[in-house]
Amino acid sequence: MQLITLEHGHWNFFCPVTGKQVYEEAGESRAVTFRGAWHQEVPSEPMDLAPELQSAWNAYAIRIDEADGDLDVAAFLTEVDMPGWVAFEVNSFGMACGPVWETTWTVLDLSGKD
Repeated sequence: MQLITLEHGHWNFFCPVTGKQVYEEAGESRAVTFRGAWHQEVPSEPMDLAPELQSAWNAYAIRIDEADGDLDVAAFLTEVDMPGWVAFEVNSFGMACGPVWETTWTVLDLSGKD
């Protein structure tokens, strides 16, 4: 799967096919093209994975656990073969009591089949 990296200081993320906002305020997905997501704080707990992606993630997690390795969402996504699906690694940043940042990974089906 292709992995596209974006860096910005906001959560405004829109599907390039539908033009619709991918996430609502509460972090819930609302894009029909959405196939799953991960957050850097809990990579072991992906959000709302499509069944095809869930089974691939489960196999990857078992393989990494058996090798005593660390989960690497970006590495996993680049080895998944789902034609038309694209992963976005979004690095958001800003200021609170100092610089803050977070990384999320979102998979969208851009094949136009929906």
